[in-house]
Amino acid sequence: MAAATPTGALVALHHVSFRFDDGVTLFDSLDLVIDRTPTGIVGRNGIGKSMLAQLIAGRLAPGAGAIDRHVRVVYVAQQHDEPIPAAASSDARTVATVAALDAPLAALARVADGRAEPDDFDLIGERWDLAERLRAALDAAGLRDIEPATPAHALSGGQLARVALIGALLSDAGLLVLDEPTNHLDAPGRAWLRAALDGWRGGLVVVSHDRALLADVQRIVELTPRGVRTYGGNYAVYRAQRDAEQDAAQAALDHARSERTRVRRRLEDEHDTIQRHAAASLREAKTANLSSMARQSRKGAARAIMGHVRRRLHDTRTTLDERVQQAAARVEADAPVLVSLPGTELGARRLLFTLERAQLPWPVAGDADTLTWSASGPVRIALTGPNGCGKSTLLRMLAGELPPRAGACTTHVSAAYLDQRLALLDPERSIVEQLGLLDTPLAEGELRSRLALLQLDASRATQPARQLSGGERLKAALACALWRGTPAQLLLLDEPTNHLDLESVRAVEAALAGFRGALVVASHDAAFLAALAPTHTMQWHRDGWRYEPVA
Repeated sequence: MAAATPTGALVALHHVSFRFDDGVTLFDSLDLVIDRTPTGIVGRNGIGKSMLAQLIAGRLAPGAGAIDRHVRVVYVAQQHDEPIPAAASSDARTVATVAALDAPLAALARVADGRAEPDDFDLIGERWDLAERLRAALDAAGLRDIEPATPAHALSGGQLARVALIGALLSDAGLLVLDEPTNHLDAPGRAWLRAALDGWRGGLVVVSHDRALLADVQRIVELTPRGVRTYGGNYAVYRAQRDAEQDAAQAALDHARSERTRVRRRLEDEHDTIQRHAAASLREAKTANLSSMARQSRKGAARAIMGHVRRRLHDTRTTLDERVQQAAARVEADAPVLVSLPGTELGARRLLFTLERAQLPWPVAGDADTLTWSASGPVRIALTGPNGCGKSTLLRMLAGELPPRAGACTTHVSAAYLDQRLALLDPERSIVEQLGLLDTPLAEGELRSRLALLQLDASRATQPARQLSGGERLKAALACALWRGTPAQLLLLDEPTNHLDLESVRAVEAALAGFRGALVVASHDAAFLAALAPTHTMQWHRDGWRYEPVA
């Protein structure tokens, strides 16, 4: 992304609050200034990243506060995989429409035909070469066969995403706000976008969990339940600062706990001493040669001292517990641990699957339609290639969900396929219920202990799966695959990080670190694949698939 140039605010949020119709508050008195510094917005799922992006862009109005916009802002929402059906496209949307360039392109055509209307020159602005630039941008994005007049319903989700991004880049905006722009882009598409943004000279805000894209920004805005925090630098700098903060927070928690123990011991010792003295005073009052009034007075004083000591001890304990709780709230949960059953382990020579001139159920471009391939042992295979090359289809063949069109595909070990929708999970049942139906050999206490290690506490473990977050659902699906009666020795994962926030991605990476079976993972997230430490790659090329060890 282009380096920031010294400027003032493009958009400024002053004491902004936003509440949903049901009264739930998402932001309260939020202050944020957006300038030309390329900025990434991060935070867990559901924290309000997309809502903040839409507030910045003017798509949503705040419930309170003010937002000043000093430039035109163009917002690109998250795109979807499903192409637009022709029947649903009653307004005959085209590529130019999706790019939001249909009005200036039509104005250029009218001017060229000598039919200019009064507003046409305002629509065109300085973009007299817009048609040529659009053609060049489509070519650069790998959309050479697509024209501005191509119907939108003829495009895939990934193609629609690129067209929308091209339109934003060719707009006359002073600030682009992009919401998860790489979600449906393959590796070439992501490389194209990063190169295109590198040439952008306006302001830029990206909501993203793509660490490669966030490596190019110069500021990170993190949304947390405690408010907004801003970090100078890219994702790596932000992560280093967050890790340092967590180290300091853990040290503060350790200190608060040890201080609580030390002070409690001292107070309990003092309490015991005072209690003994008070008790002795009461005994003396009973036997001393004192008047009834003096005796009662001494007893009352002793009881008052004892009561004061008890209250002081209780108040001090409460204060110390609150300090520990406050310190603990600033410490992130430990990384999840996925403890596998012994049956998931694989010997080095255990054959996983064999494909003998197996043809994918649907033809693909080039000569990559037919595969002869086998793998053995606890390998970790990164399955890579552009959208539409057949990665998901190949995974479903290995899982036994689809037969090959010709040839043979045999999987020799227990396998579990986790697609992007996590169809393995019943959305209406809890993870505990589902594992019971899958004949898990784990007793309920052991099962709940393991789920806690996966950061699925008692309440999450008994909720219907549909109520879990994306990251929680993926961990629940992994638990179903590995803790069932016949645990999976081969995990087949299809774009597992597509809709996860960064913390959930890191959690899944940590959970998979100790898996002793085999993995085949299709993902466009290079950082995620690297974190899984692949031993081999299976890469699509037009002349065929290539299976190679990682150097």
